[in-house]
Amino acid sequence: MTVQNNKQFLDDQPHGHLQNGTEKAFERIERAFSFLTMYEQHQLVDRTFLQTDASGRSQIRHDTGHRIVTSSEQEIEQSLLFNYNLKAGWHNSLIAIPHPVYAPNRPKWLSAGQTLFRNEWVGSDVAKSVPNLGVNDVVVPCPPEWDAFMKRLFANPTMCPPTADGAIPADNLRFIDEFTIWLAFSLFSNFRPLYAPILRGAHGTGKGTMESQVIKPFVGGRNHIKVMPHNIKGEHGGQFLVGKSMVVFDEVNDRGQVFGDRLKYLITEPDLAVNPKNLAPFVDTATFSTMILSNEEVPIGYPEGERRFLVSPFMEHEVDQAETGDWLFNVFVPWMKYEGGHAKLGKYLKWRVATDTMPSVAWKSPWFHETCKTDTNADHETAIMSWLDDQEDKYGYTVAGLSAVFKAGNGVVKNCLDASGYKRGKIKGTNINVYKKVGEAGTLHWKLSKD
Repeated sequence: MTVQNNKQFLDDQPHGHLQNGTEKAFERIERAFSFLTMYEQHQLVDRTFLQTDASGRSQIRHDTGHRIVTSSEQEIEQSLLFNYNLKAGWHNSLIAIPHPVYAPNRPKWLSAGQTLFRNEWVGSDVAKSVPNLGVNDVVVPCPPEWDAFMKRLFANPTMCPPTADGAIPADNLRFIDEFTIWLAFSLFSNFRPLYAPILRGAHGTGKGTMESQVIKPFVGGRNHIKVMPHNIKGEHGGQFLVGKSMVVFDEVNDRGQVFGDRLKYLITEPDLAVNPKNLAPFVDTATFSTMILSNEEVPIGYPEGERRFLVSPFMEHEVDQAETGDWLFNVFVPWMKYEGGHAKLGKYLKWRVATDTMPSVAWKSPWFHETCKTDTNADHETAIMSWLDDQEDKYGYTVAGLSAVFKAGNGVVKNCLDASGYKRGKIKGTNINVYKKVGEAGTLHWKLSKD
């Protein structure tokens, strides 16, 4: 949620009810500090304000350019107002806010009547440099460098051997497309995807490059945070997430219910309860997209009925870690940084937003089914029937084979096959019995025959 895409989307922005409060903010500082130069007044408006703490007292808050910290009269005097002998208590004339807000693409100061709110969103220079779509941009091609990066991460020959006709497996290509849609809407729309990709893979396969060289530059360092699972546990966990457009959970290996429930809440709920240490608690609008990175095969626990996670194939090196690193940092990263990669990729992603529809739930990839936990027959049935619906009609299945893949009972599998229109018959040209669609060849699905 960093940049509007040619004003394609007119949906409600976070805190859309608030008005532009810039003029009010300057009027208050000019009235209270008329003896300051215009530059010094601008510094106070831009960087220093009062915020209420948990006891109802005002605390001086100061924007250092990298983060907002609690400060003191002496520190502000020395850094901004060293030319003046100010009276004690001068800081009480600073702009006072009940709490900050986070409203992408809105002014720094917003107001509701006479009450001012400081908007903590800071735009990304990289995102601002991405050209808007022109009237002739009917189709914006995918940059070949990005295509190569995505296929190296999610569809290289080591992790998914080509099909019999030499093509990349359809599931891997679909994951690339689904992830690209999530990325496009996260970066270049006012929409917030209500699901999160889980990127799993060996160390050094490119997960970190995706986060640091692609996502972080587009959203901007102030709007991005990388956290560990333990950071969001406890009563103050929300303070790390307020004022962010992107939250990346790194090194995830926590299959506990506490983290899982908290994560699901953060991905989908519209409100974020914030209880910052030493400041008054408040409820903010959740504006961030969420991504999970892990070196584990099964990084978190979720049932087969879950709809919030877009699970990647387990990423492996095409050759080895040294070769992957050489390609990433001598080919892909230089293209992004020095050869216009951000602008080219950004325009392509803007085009995807303009021409695609954002899914309401995550696609249940084959790797979702491989990694989820199953608690009930209902979960099994939902997972198996959803998966069968996504397969081509030409395939056939054995009850034992599907039972092994989904770890479900034979009776549950047979009920799913019957309900999905599969009948017992022979694979065309053989004496092998499978469940298949009437009139179809019934070729044994590759997932059941890969071993």
